[in-house]
Amino acid sequence: MKRFLVIALLLTTISPSAHAQDCIERACIDVYTQDGKIVIEGRKGTGAVQKKEVAPAPSKTRKPIIKRTFTPPPKPTGSAKPKIITATKKPIVKKRVKPEVAPTATSLSDKLIEILPTAGIAYSPSFQPLIKVPVFFWSDIPTIVTKKIEIVGEVVEVSLKPTFIWHYGDGIFFITRDAGAPFPDGQIQHAYSNPGHYLIQLVTSWDGEFTVQGVKNRIPGKIESVSILPITVVAAPTRFIPATSLHR
Repeated sequence: MKRFLVIALLLTTISPSAHAQDCIERACIDVYTQDGKIVIEGRKGTGAVQKKEVAPAPSKTRKPIIKRTFTPPPKPTGSAKPKIITATKKPIVKKRVKPEVAPTATSLSDKLIEILPTAGIAYSPSFQPLIKVPVFFWSDIPTIVTKKIEIVGEVVEVSLKPTFIWHYGDGIFFITRDAGAPFPDGQIQHAYSNPGHYLIQLVTSWDGEFTVQGVKNRIPGKIESVSILPITVVAAPTRFIPATSLHR
């Protein structure tokens, strides 16, 4: 079985729909396509959109430098031994003041990007199929992709379905919702008329809908991926046998 060799993305970007103005009582959910991905955006509240920032490294407090004052011993007078007193200053330790954390804004906006699966191509017979003999094609893409994502307190269910466009490389193409299967169950078949090298292209186009609180909405935009795989078709040698030789 041969797998796909080259993968390319064809993107059709649709601008995100306008967010609802009032998202105080309930969350506003928006699902759209961007840069070849599904983007789920949630917003709740009326304050500024919360942004993630990298906290600066905390400042390091230098260790206090303790200076000792040295008093020279007094000259001895008489028989009494002098007392040596060393005065040591206590280090002044500065307390680290923790910066006050600004209160979080009342609004919340999160984005979750889900990358769709990429199609792989396979065909049988996998080694030099013959002309005028059907070749079975299939892809490993599921016919439906369903995901449940929780965002800003809401559960969003996304359902996506692919449409397959098979280009066999000889000017013939076939559109289907079926992912195909190997022999003998496969429904995607094609017989080549002439021997040669061909380039198979599978265009997978995704469309779908999302559901929030029981309400379904269509996802605007379209995502397309292209998988490419070469195939070599050969002609079987033909030899005529006299009918008399068959009865021997």
